[in-house]
Amino acid sequence: MAEENFMSVAFQSNRPLIIEKFSKFLDEQLPKTVFRGKGIIWYQGSKLRHIFQLSGKRCNFQRDEWTTLPCNQLVFIGQNLDAVKIKSQLEECLDII
Repeated sequence: MAEENFMSVAFQSNRPLIIEKFSKFLDEQLPKTVFRGKGIIWYQGSKLRHIFQLSGKRCNFQRDEWTTLPCNQLVFIGQNLDAVKIKSQLEECLDII
């Protein structure tokens, strides 16, 4: 079996994401080689957590109450991912508190 180069990129932050910037990241910057993503998202101005699920091109968000302190915890799974670039792009989506 040939090497598939599957890998995951994890991202965590204690600052909220700006929804418009994160949407742009998903639509325009997320590598096409990402086939799965999931996690918990804290959006600027939201009192709820958002459970994030990405499978292929399908994306789903479900709102829920926080059971911990607000934070972002995301993981993306794909092939030949540039972890440094993805994390940098996600950092650009964060609110400046």
